[in-house]
Amino acid sequence: MNSKLLLGCFGFCSVMSFFVACGSGSIDPYSVDDQVASISVTLDKDKSISACLADPVCKADYEAAENPPSSAQIPSSSSSIPVVPGLSSGGLVQISSGGVIPPFPTSSSSLVVIVSSQSSGGISGTCTPSPAIAELGQSVTWSFNRDPSISVTQIMAATFDWAFQGGSEPTFSGKGASALNKTVSYNTSGSHTTTLSINGDTPMTCAPVQVNGAPITGCQCVVDKASPDVAAGGVATWSVTGCSTTANISGYSWAGTPAAPTTTFAHTFAAKGETFTPTLSVYNDDNTVQPVTCPAATAIDANIPDYEITASGNTAGITFEGNVDATIVMNLPETWHGGTAGTCSFACQVNRGASGSGAISGTVDEVDITGSDYVTASIPITSTISGYALKLVVDVGTNAGVTCFLNW
Repeated sequence: MNSKLLLGCFGFCSVMSFFVACGSGSIDPYSVDDQVASISVTLDKDKSISACLADPVCKADYEAAENPPSSAQIPSSSSSIPVVPGLSSGGLVQISSGGVIPPFPTSSSSLVVIVSSQSSGGISGTCTPSPAIAELGQSVTWSFNRDPSISVTQIMAATFDWAFQGGSEPTFSGKGASALNKTVSYNTSGSHTTTLSINGDTPMTCAPVQVNGAPITGCQCVVDKASPDVAAGGVATWSVTGCSTTANISGYSWAGTPAAPTTTFAHTFAAKGETFTPTLSVYNDDNTVQPVTCPAATAIDANIPDYEITASGNTAGITFEGNVDATIVMNLPETWHGGTAGTCSFACQVNRGASGSGAISGTVDEVDITGSDYVTASIPITSTISGYALKLVVDVGTNAGVTCFLNW
């Protein structure tokens, strides 16, 4: 009897201790360790997470999958990835120089493609090359960047099948984080595409890589009017010169227009303050596409000036506090200089603060005005009459102002 009672009490205490251990205290939140445990059970024929973390290469890929690039790192419509012509349409454009240019999309930019998130095998994200413009034989790394909604668990369980058009390795397949990236090279110039199928589903199309042949160097893009006057038509014209290549220059694409032999591009501004910067790509007949940076132009309007000068000399000066970025209209009498030929001086005098600098640097009507304390720039007399608008941009340093006026 006593033995039975003792055995029963022992069993009851054991059961109670089990419930106390499982039911008392706080519940820890879901952690990375919990996720690792679940992945280890799921991946029966692949590496477990613990085994992956013990392998430096696998660990690096796993951490990259767990911490994907931010949205700022993923190429978008403002990225520098080139639009590669000829991907969606056939045929070639023959130009008078004898070169052949692939058809070019008529989008608003000749240098960028929109990399939107795609989905394959139930996993969404983007796949992109780095670099986006490469040379023959250069290594190009293709990467899949998962959407933030996709978990690391899904990535580790997924199978990735890559296909590289023209790549040194035509295809590559793998599972988990180690298959998120693949590096290949190319020995043929032109646009090369890549596709990625996840879990055997319909492949997604990656942003293309442009592989250049014979280099194009020395190109310079300039604009005739950095501050076109809307009141006078508001037209600015860009031009490109100096391009050199061992192949033949076959065309220029301006702001998304089809590539053609023209070396100039004009834009008409509609309002004061409007800024425009054309994109430019130069082509040769060795499938090279070379982006060239062009300067921006910002419109002014003589009908809406920031300041106006109607008389000459220091008494008619305009005083500015700090740096200057302004439109000034000149309405001096035509007879002030006794004629309209020649030049006159636009002058600026520094008004130093307690610790101000005497240095001045900038432009007036696109003419350099640089020096110390008192500086002048020669501008045409015709720029001082009939309501001509000029752009004044001056840096006068810290704690300083400047007074500018027209002089002899």
